[in-house]
Amino acid sequence: MAAPSPRAGSPLGTPSGTTDATSFAITLPTHDVGDTFVACISSDSTPDLSCTGWTRVSVGNAAGSTSRGQVFRRDTVAATSSETNPTFISTAAEQYAAFVYAIPGSALLNVEVSAPSSGADAAANPPNNAPSAGTQDYLWISYAALDGGAIGVGTGPSGYSGFAYTNNGSAQSCTAAVAHKTSTASSENPGTFTNTSEQWAGFTIAVYETPPAPPPSRGATTMMMGV
Repeated sequence: MAAPSPRAGSPLGTPSGTTDATSFAITLPTHDVGDTFVACISSDSTPDLSCTGWTRVSVGNAAGSTSRGQVFRRDTVAATSSETNPTFISTAAEQYAAFVYAIPGSALLNVEVSAPSSGADAAANPPNNAPSAGTQDYLWISYAALDGGAIGVGTGPSGYSGFAYTNNGSAQSCTAAVAHKTSTASSENPGTFTNTSEQWAGFTIAVYETPPAPPPSRGATTMMMGV
Protein backbone atom coordinates (compact mmCIF):
# COMPACT_ATOMS: atom_id res chain seq x y z
CA MET A 1 0.00 0.00 0.00
CA ALA A 2 1.54 3.32 -1.07
CA ALA A 3 1.86 6.19 1.37
CA PRO A 4 -0.69 9.00 1.00
CA SER A 5 0.58 12.06 -0.86
CA PRO A 6 -0.65 15.66 -0.86
CA ARG A 7 -2.70 16.68 -3.87
CA ALA A 8 -0.95 19.07 -6.27
CA GLY A 9 -1.21 22.59 -4.89
CA SER A 10 -0.96 21.41 -1.27
CA PRO A 11 -0.17 22.76 1.17
CA LEU A 12 -1.76 26.16 0.66
CA GLY A 13 -0.94 28.92 3.13
CA THR A 14 -3.24 31.65 4.48
CA PRO A 15 -2.04 34.48 6.76
CA SER A 16 -4.57 36.61 8.60
CA GLY A 17 -4.80 40.36 8.42
CA THR A 18 -2.83 42.50 10.84
CA THR A 19 -5.89 43.36 12.96
CA ASP A 20 -6.76 41.08 15.89
CA ALA A 21 -9.98 39.17 15.21
CA THR A 22 -12.12 36.40 16.71
CA SER A 23 -12.50 34.61 13.36
CA PHE A 24 -10.09 33.45 10.67
CA ALA A 25 -11.12 32.51 7.11
CA ILE A 26 -8.79 29.95 5.49
CA THR A 27 -8.41 29.36 1.75
CA LEU A 28 -8.51 25.67 0.81
CA PRO A 29 -6.15 24.12 -1.74
CA THR A 30 -7.42 22.34 -4.86
CA HIS A 31 -9.30 19.23 -3.73
CA ASP A 32 -11.70 16.54 -4.86
CA VAL A 33 -14.53 14.45 -3.43
CA GLY A 34 -13.28 12.10 -0.72
CA ASP A 35 -10.09 13.99 0.14
CA THR A 36 -9.03 14.46 3.74
CA PHE A 37 -7.96 17.94 4.83
CA VAL A 38 -5.22 18.48 7.43
CA ALA A 39 -4.95 22.07 8.70
CA CYS A 40 -1.97 23.43 10.66
CA ILE A 41 -3.04 26.71 12.29
CA SER A 42 -0.80 29.05 14.28
CA SER A 43 -2.10 31.85 16.48
CA ASP A 44 -0.64 34.65 18.52
CA SER A 45 -1.14 33.94 22.23
CA THR A 46 -3.16 30.82 23.12
CA PRO A 47 -6.81 30.97 21.98
CA ASP A 48 -8.81 27.84 21.18
CA LEU A 49 -10.10 27.52 17.60
CA SER A 50 -13.11 25.61 16.30
CA CYS A 51 -14.99 25.15 13.04
CA THR A 52 -18.06 23.06 12.25
CA GLY A 53 -17.07 19.85 10.47
CA TRP A 54 -13.42 20.06 11.52
CA THR A 55 -11.92 17.97 14.36
CA ARG A 56 -9.00 19.22 16.42
CA VAL A 57 -6.43 16.43 16.78
CA SER A 58 -3.60 18.30 18.52
CA VAL A 59 -2.83 21.55 20.31
CA GLY A 60 0.42 22.83 21.80
CA ASN A 61 1.84 26.10 23.10
CA ALA A 62 5.19 27.66 22.29
CA ALA A 63 7.63 28.28 25.12
CA GLY A 64 6.21 30.95 27.43
CA SER A 65 2.73 30.48 25.87
CA THR A 66 3.48 33.31 23.45
CA SER A 67 1.78 31.49 20.56
CA ARG A 68 -0.11 28.27 19.87
CA GLY A 69 -0.26 25.61 17.15
CA GLN A 70 -3.39 23.58 16.46
CA VAL A 71 -3.89 20.68 14.02
CA PHE A 72 -7.33 19.93 12.56
CA ARG A 73 -8.70 17.34 10.15
CA ARG A 74 -11.79 17.10 7.96
CA ASP A 75 -12.78 13.80 6.35
CA THR A 76 -14.43 12.97 3.02
CA VAL A 77 -14.75 16.57 2.04
CA ALA A 78 -17.42 18.09 -0.15
CA ALA A 79 -20.24 16.60 -2.14
CA THR A 80 -18.51 18.25 -5.08
CA SER A 81 -14.90 19.16 -5.78
CA SER A 82 -15.40 22.72 -4.51
CA GLU A 83 -15.93 22.96 -0.76
CA THR A 84 -16.60 26.32 0.87
CA ASN A 85 -13.56 27.90 2.51
CA PRO A 86 -13.92 27.44 6.30
CA THR A 87 -14.00 30.17 8.91
CA PHE A 88 -12.51 29.19 12.27
CA ILE A 89 -13.89 30.84 15.40
CA SER A 90 -11.43 31.90 18.11
CA THR A 91 -11.97 32.32 21.84
CA ALA A 92 -9.86 35.52 21.79
CA ALA A 93 -9.11 38.29 19.31
CA GLU A 94 -5.70 37.40 17.83
CA GLN A 95 -3.80 37.06 14.52
CA TYR A 96 -3.25 33.76 12.69
CA ALA A 97 -1.37 31.84 9.99
CA ALA A 98 -2.28 28.47 8.48
CA PHE A 99 -1.46 25.77 5.96
CA VAL A 100 -3.98 23.22 4.66
CA TYR A 101 -3.18 19.92 2.95
CA ALA A 102 -5.69 18.11 0.71
CA ILE A 103 -4.84 14.40 0.74
CA PRO A 104 -6.53 11.82 -1.51
CA GLY A 105 -7.13 8.35 -0.11
CA SER A 106 -8.98 5.19 -1.02
CA ALA A 107 -10.60 5.22 2.43
CA LEU A 108 -10.73 7.55 5.40
CA LEU A 109 -7.19 8.41 6.36
CA ASN A 110 -5.81 8.15 9.89
CA VAL A 111 -4.15 11.26 11.33
CA GLU A 112 -1.96 10.79 14.43
CA VAL A 113 0.07 13.52 16.13
CA SER A 114 2.54 12.94 18.94
CA ALA A 115 2.69 15.22 21.98
CA PRO A 116 4.00 18.61 20.77
CA SER A 117 7.46 19.92 21.55
CA SER A 118 8.34 23.52 22.44
CA GLY A 119 11.35 25.76 22.73
CA ALA A 120 12.79 29.22 22.18
CA ASP A 121 15.67 29.29 19.73
CA ALA A 122 16.60 29.36 16.02
CA ALA A 123 15.90 25.66 15.40
CA ALA A 124 12.23 24.73 15.83
CA ASN A 125 12.35 20.99 16.40
CA PRO A 126 9.17 18.90 15.94
CA PRO A 127 9.20 15.74 18.08
CA ASN A 128 9.53 12.05 17.30
CA ASN A 129 6.25 10.38 16.36
CA ALA A 130 5.74 6.61 16.72
CA PRO A 131 2.14 5.98 15.53
CA SER A 132 0.03 3.21 17.03
CA ALA A 133 -0.16 1.39 13.68
CA GLY A 134 3.52 0.44 13.77
CA THR A 135 5.38 0.01 10.49
CA GLN A 136 3.26 1.46 7.67
CA ASP A 137 3.50 3.64 4.57
CA TYR A 138 3.24 7.16 6.03
CA LEU A 139 2.92 10.72 4.91
CA TRP A 140 4.79 12.72 7.55
CA ILE A 141 4.01 16.43 7.99
CA SER A 142 6.45 18.49 10.05
CA TYR A 143 4.88 21.69 11.41
CA ALA A 144 6.22 24.55 13.50
CA ALA A 145 4.09 27.31 15.03
CA LEU A 146 6.30 30.31 15.83
CA ASP A 147 5.72 33.52 17.74
CA GLY A 148 6.00 36.69 15.64
CA GLY A 149 4.67 37.33 12.15
CA ALA A 150 7.71 39.17 10.81
CA ILE A 151 10.27 36.39 11.13
CA GLY A 152 11.99 34.29 8.50
CA VAL A 153 12.27 30.50 8.20
CA GLY A 154 15.19 29.54 6.01
CA THR A 155 14.81 25.78 5.53
CA GLY A 156 12.68 22.83 6.56
CA PRO A 157 13.91 19.55 8.04
CA SER A 158 16.51 17.68 5.98
CA GLY A 159 15.03 15.17 3.53
CA TYR A 160 11.63 16.86 3.46
CA SER A 161 9.97 18.51 0.47
CA GLY A 162 7.22 21.10 0.09
CA PHE A 163 8.86 23.42 2.64
CA ALA A 164 6.93 26.68 3.03
CA TYR A 165 6.14 29.26 5.65
CA THR A 166 3.60 32.06 5.91
CA ASN A 167 2.99 35.10 8.11
CA ASN A 168 1.50 38.58 7.77
CA GLY A 169 4.63 40.63 8.51
CA SER A 170 3.35 41.91 11.85
CA ALA A 171 5.61 41.56 14.89
CA GLN A 172 2.44 41.05 16.97
CA SER A 173 1.38 37.97 14.99
CA CYS A 174 2.67 34.42 14.37
CA THR A 175 4.16 32.17 11.69
CA ALA A 176 3.33 28.70 10.36
CA ALA A 177 6.04 26.56 8.72
CA VAL A 178 5.52 23.10 7.18
CA ALA A 179 7.28 20.42 5.14
CA HIS A 180 6.45 16.80 4.29
CA LYS A 181 7.88 13.45 3.22
CA THR A 182 6.73 9.86 2.68
CA SER A 183 8.39 6.75 4.03
CA THR A 184 7.77 3.20 5.20
CA ALA A 185 8.69 3.25 8.87
CA SER A 186 7.44 2.78 12.42
CA SER A 187 8.44 6.26 13.60
CA GLU A 188 9.82 9.58 12.40
CA ASN A 189 11.93 12.29 14.02
CA PRO A 190 12.06 15.08 11.43
CA GLY A 191 14.91 17.30 12.58
CA THR A 192 14.77 21.07 12.66
CA PHE A 193 13.59 24.11 10.78
CA THR A 194 16.05 27.02 10.59
CA ASN A 195 14.25 30.12 11.77
CA THR A 196 14.75 33.52 13.29
CA SER A 197 15.23 32.86 17.00
CA GLU A 198 11.74 32.79 18.54
CA GLN A 199 9.44 30.81 20.78
CA TRP A 200 7.95 27.82 18.94
CA ALA A 201 5.78 24.72 19.19
CA GLY A 202 6.56 21.68 17.03
CA PHE A 203 4.33 18.90 15.67
CA THR A 204 5.00 15.71 13.70
CA ILE A 205 1.86 14.48 11.95
CA ALA A 206 1.47 10.93 10.60
CA VAL A 207 -1.12 10.29 7.88
CA TYR A 208 -1.81 6.71 6.75
CA GLU A 209 -4.50 4.44 5.38
CA THR A 210 -5.91 1.63 7.48
CA PRO A 211 -4.61 -1.62 5.98
CA PRO A 212 -7.38 -3.86 4.61
CA ALA A 213 -8.52 -6.61 6.94
CA PRO A 214 -7.08 -10.03 6.06
CA PRO A 215 -9.55 -12.53 4.55
CA PRO A 216 -11.03 -15.01 7.02
CA SER A 217 -8.97 -18.17 7.39
CA ARG A 218 -10.44 -21.35 5.96
CA GLY A 219 -10.24 -23.78 8.85
CA ALA A 220 -10.93 -27.49 8.58
CA THR A 221 -14.57 -28.54 8.96
CA THR A 222 -15.33 -31.56 11.16
CA MET A 223 -18.55 -33.49 10.64
CA MET A 224 -19.99 -35.42 13.56
CA MET A 225 -22.11 -38.40 12.56
CA GLY A 226 -24.38 -40.21 14.92
CA VAL A 227 -24.67 -43.95 15.03
